[in-house]
Amino acid sequence: MFSPEASIHASIAARNPRRRQRTGSDASVAQRNPKKLKRSGLTQETFIAPPQWKKENGYANYGNSHPLANGHATTGKDHRDVTAGATNLSIRKKGPKVDRAARGNKADGSIVLTKNHNYVVTQLPTTPDHLCDYKYAAPWRGEISHDRGYAIAITHTQAIVWRYAQSTSPSDSSKPLAIELPHPSNNSRHPLPLCTLTTVTTEPGFLVVMPTSGKITYWQSISSAANEDPIRQKQQGTHGTIVGMMSGEVVTQVTNAGLAGFILTFSTGRVAHLTVKDSRDRPLINVQYLRSNGTSTGGLFGGLKNVFGGAGWRRDVAAVRAAGSRQKTQRDIVIATTKGVFQIWDLNFDRTDSLSYEIDAKEDLLQSLTEGSDVFNDQNDHHFELLDFTLIPTGKEVAKVGHAGGYKLLVLTALSGKSSSRYALTGLTITNSSLKVDVVHPISCYTTPRPAESAWRPQIQLPEPAQTAFIVFEKSVVLLSLSKVEDSPDSQLRTEAHTLPEPFQDTIDFRKDRTVRVVGCSAETSERDRVHSACVLMVHGFGVVRVAALPEKDNISASERARVTAKTKIEQAVFYGSMQQNLLDFSGRPEIKFLPEEVESAALELSDEIMKSTSAYIPVITPSMDHQLNIRSTALADLARHLKQHCTPLSHLARWKLLWNAEKMAAARSVWNSYNSAVGKNEGQTTLLAELLDMLHEDLKVENRPEHGETDVVRQWFTHDIWRIEWVIPWAQKAIEELYSEGIQDAPMQTRLISEANDVQISALDTAFRFREENAALYGLDHRQMTNGVLRSGFDDLPEFWTSTAGIPDRVKLLVDLSREMAIRHENTTGEAGEPDPQVILKMAADNPRQIQLCCQTYMERFQWLEAQSNPQKKAEGEFLEAAYLQIRRDLFVKLIGLNQADDGIMLAEKYHDMGALVELLVLNTTETSERLKEDGLSEEEEFELVERMKLNQERTTSYFSRFGDDWANALFTQHIVGGQLAGLLDHGVEFQSFLTRFLRSNPSYAKIGWINEIAAESNYRAAAQDLNIAQKAETDMWSKKIELSICKLAMLAAAEVGQAKDEDIDKGMVRKLDRRMSMMAVQEQLYTYLEPTLRTALDEEAGADLAAEQCCRSFVKSKPTLRKAVESSLLMIVRRQVLDPEQLIDTLTLMDDVVTYSDSEGFTDKKFFLALKVLKYTGFEKSEPDRYDLNERLIWRRCMIQDDWEAINRTELKPDTEVEVDTGATALFKTLREGFKTDFWDTCPIPGPSSLLGAGTTIPSLRPRYAHLPEALLGPFAQDLETEDVALEHQLEKGRLEMWWEGVVAAAKRSVRTEADESGENRRRRRIVEAGVAQSLGERDWEAAEQVGGMMSPPPSPPMEDGDGDVVMG
Repeated sequence: MFSPEASIHASIAARNPRRRQRTGSDASVAQRNPKKLKRSGLTQETFIAPPQWKKENGYANYGNSHPLANGHATTGKDHRDVTAGATNLSIRKKGPKVDRAARGNKADGSIVLTKNHNYVVTQLPTTPDHLCDYKYAAPWRGEISHDRGYAIAITHTQAIVWRYAQSTSPSDSSKPLAIELPHPSNNSRHPLPLCTLTTVTTEPGFLVVMPTSGKITYWQSISSAANEDPIRQKQQGTHGTIVGMMSGEVVTQVTNAGLAGFILTFSTGRVAHLTVKDSRDRPLINVQYLRSNGTSTGGLFGGLKNVFGGAGWRRDVAAVRAAGSRQKTQRDIVIATTKGVFQIWDLNFDRTDSLSYEIDAKEDLLQSLTEGSDVFNDQNDHHFELLDFTLIPTGKEVAKVGHAGGYKLLVLTALSGKSSSRYALTGLTITNSSLKVDVVHPISCYTTPRPAESAWRPQIQLPEPAQTAFIVFEKSVVLLSLSKVEDSPDSQLRTEAHTLPEPFQDTIDFRKDRTVRVVGCSAETSERDRVHSACVLMVHGFGVVRVAALPEKDNISASERARVTAKTKIEQAVFYGSMQQNLLDFSGRPEIKFLPEEVESAALELSDEIMKSTSAYIPVITPSMDHQLNIRSTALADLARHLKQHCTPLSHLARWKLLWNAEKMAAARSVWNSYNSAVGKNEGQTTLLAELLDMLHEDLKVENRPEHGETDVVRQWFTHDIWRIEWVIPWAQKAIEELYSEGIQDAPMQTRLISEANDVQISALDTAFRFREENAALYGLDHRQMTNGVLRSGFDDLPEFWTSTAGIPDRVKLLVDLSREMAIRHENTTGEAGEPDPQVILKMAADNPRQIQLCCQTYMERFQWLEAQSNPQKKAEGEFLEAAYLQIRRDLFVKLIGLNQADDGIMLAEKYHDMGALVELLVLNTTETSERLKEDGLSEEEEFELVERMKLNQERTTSYFSRFGDDWANALFTQHIVGGQLAGLLDHGVEFQSFLTRFLRSNPSYAKIGWINEIAAESNYRAAAQDLNIAQKAETDMWSKKIELSICKLAMLAAAEVGQAKDEDIDKGMVRKLDRRMSMMAVQEQLYTYLEPTLRTALDEEAGADLAAEQCCRSFVKSKPTLRKAVESSLLMIVRRQVLDPEQLIDTLTLMDDVVTYSDSEGFTDKKFFLALKVLKYTGFEKSEPDRYDLNERLIWRRCMIQDDWEAINRTELKPDTEVEVDTGATALFKTLREGFKTDFWDTCPIPGPSSLLGAGTTIPSLRPRYAHLPEALLGPFAQDLETEDVALEHQLEKGRLEMWWEGVVAAAKRSVRTEADESGENRRRRRIVEAGVAQSLGERDWEAAEQVGGMMSPPPSPPMEDGDGDVVMG
């Protein structure tokens, strides 16, 4: 069919025709001339085939009764049935047999590259080193003889043969054999030679075919082929040539057909039958092209006529497989083309070959692929190709159908698009008369197209027991489960509901950064104690790799095995991805995707398993605990790297949880190292950590099980409980308390245990904080948001940090204090009996600064987290803790002086910008140094050291101004103020003047000093005035306030004089305000003058206030307790010469009774209500707070109107007008009105009617404008007292007809002022006339005298200016 030549015999090269033919057995040679027989490196025992044994759980039947499960088979006219599918890699029945492939790095030197529940990948150790180097660029191809355990690496000139499997025979040599190939090609671009081993004899033979030249060489044993003597090697081989090869035609494949010979596949699509022996078992090379003899017309396998007819044969043969046999020297051969055509050939050793039948399966394959798949609906966009097939074995035979020569096949097909390919495994049953698609397994985990330049064709390997298929691509291997689902009610229901899970499939990828690729593969023959499927690969640049499917485990369900989980993928990447020189790529494939939630859950679960040592990949017991912790720490780091590089970003909380676990692991490892060191030093004595872990509650640790040999509580904790390390940190201090309470009074033991407690806390916390800051970026967190490992912001969704749980900050602080106190107490220890070890004391003192820093970090983290919470209670707790922390931090820094570690305290204060502590440390250190310098008997060295320290402190003080700026300056200047060193404050030097000015301006309480600095140093009069204005507002002393107001006004005037005024109107307004404040103080001064005669007999201020109260509170406020108390309080302030606020002054003026002991020479009582109205006017409430102004105004007028008995005044019967006028003129209302009319005060302050004053301040809401800061409980008594005033006013209105009298009194007061003004004006006019005449007469004389002496006279002085209220204006 393939060639017009029926048979072409090749001669045996270099053969003497007269020489008697030898047999190929070693025994016959040995019998004839044993001494001349060259010793073979490989003995017969080496090649004894392993014993045959019965296998169970074979490949699922593809027949009608037991179809393959979980694929999708087509349904139609050609008996295509929907079949049940496989769910997992069911390798064998459960039993006690040992699974050698599932072990880790085994004693034979194999290295596990990856492992999960379904498969394990190992590198076999026997490959020659240079073939394992991925940098080895020389091309070579690989062949594997799985039945003998041999591997062959073939270059252009040499073949290297070695046993890839570990031999059990002691006589077997693992040394590779190098076979020099005859007739090598001189062109490196020619295809590599084809080599294979034969199994005709006990020692395998060796066949070499040169693809381009067609030269063939066959040795009956590899020892002959490996002969180092080229002449003997050539003599011992059988040589021949393929005749009839076309130009450019090459041999592409050699298929071993057992005793029937070999099948050669050519690049043109032709196929030939090769035999290496004749019928008498003598070596003889014979090649015969297969032809159909007319049984098949057209197609790939036509004759030579079709080849030259351009039917498109080139590279059309996909695969050739040897099938079953009906007799010893006969073999069926199945040939498949890339177009989907199958031919079954009957191959015989005597070369009577014939084509049994041919079937075109393309349409059936396409239909089965496209049914139920949207991807393949448009076949025009995809190219169909049959890539490979294999026969399905049943035990030691292939699955043969009936007596018609049919077979069950597993076919690999591809539909290739522009950017991806869709692969599938299809189960076919072919016979002479029909074809049936049994099952279809789409490959969803691999869609990478075949590279156009790749010489490797994907292959299917189906090792016994044929429950797992291995699809070998050039840089990947796909595993697909073919095992049958066990019949059960559940599987039947799920099958009917179409919810049966898809069969397991997964992809194993090679690394993309290495030039590695598959150059050979083979299904591996099952070993005696391994009944699972295994495939062996030869990888260029790496060596021999075994991929083995693993048996089921009782604790893993079928559905779990069938599903590729995110956790499985992550585990493989974590525990095997970091291996140096690992072949595999664990970055993941785009076809296998997981939900972000699944990835996050898997990552957290794996992290927790590593922390608890429950992962199957973590050894629980190791000789070195540090090594076990290192394994776990490395795994956590690899987990973080894998997630960052290959997975979608996790949630913020999940990333923090992963980081926290890694921190705990690093911290635990540090704690272990300190414990391990302590154990070595303690000489059998107990350690604090052992005592601590023994004290922990059983809920906080995994208890030892002595019955299982678990006796070490410390190692048990480090193995299983470091995820709860946050409990150990506070218990390091708590355990000391417990041991004290148990009676440990021995000072050496106390100090040793305290030192070990320090080690626990320092090791855990210091390592954790450093690890967090150094590795935050690895976990996708911003380390720039951290300071010393403490997060500054971003606490919103985070639980409390394990490094600062509720008990940690306080317990760390207590241990800091205890360590410092013990170090100070025993600082002079000599180490004698009963005394602590001096080295321990020195260590405790040296550790104290580190402990303090950790204490600060835990406090900061704690209160910052609390303040970030939404719970108000937690926020308040955080604010309280922050305030406490600031004081604790300062105290801890300063107390380092007691340990002679002032420099460490200064460094910590600098680091934390604690300027208060820094100033205090420098002051104390300078003071202490200064005191020591005054001591007698100092040596020159000591004196020099002290002087240098003084210089250093001075340099520090100066440098801090530029380093810390205003923060340092403010703290330093505050210390001067607190220490009363005001002179030193104002004399700090010109270079620091700007700092001092900013400091004094920053706080209003410094205004009394600031105005001096503004005038003396800055010459800023306006700023000085502002400081004085601020100072006077807080001033309570009358005299001081007068001075401050006066200087303030003077400074404002000076500022205007030198041009420092910013806004003339504003500055003038400020001056007017100062005038009004001074006027208010003048009113208070008048009140004091009025009361002063009463105070002369008082022994002290309190007695004077009592005397004044007796006079002023005897009537009007006698029945008003709240108002009386207010008046008494104001009187005490007046006596003490303290400043009253405006409303206090108003109340005092309007509520006090007249003093009757002494005469009122100034007429103060006549105008006290008018003065109260003027004070109200001075406040400015009229514009700023009109409601407050209105309330106070109504109160003043109401008290004025009820001051007199209007009911008595209203009784005018039998009274002349003069008497009535005298009565009304003596009232407070008349006197007040008269004072206002004198200065036209009522022009800007209207006089209210009596009725409008009712209700003023009688309710709590109406009092709010004046007493906004008082609670309602205190406003009630005020309202009650004011209600009595309202009742009195109502009585006067009703009984005294005050409303009617009011108008008359207003008019009478106005007339009185007018009459008085007229009389006064007339008197002044007359006086001015007289004075003018006298002045003129005197003036003429004075001017004449001045002219005579040439002098000048000053003009007469101007009269004083008055404002609208009649007040003198200053300036």
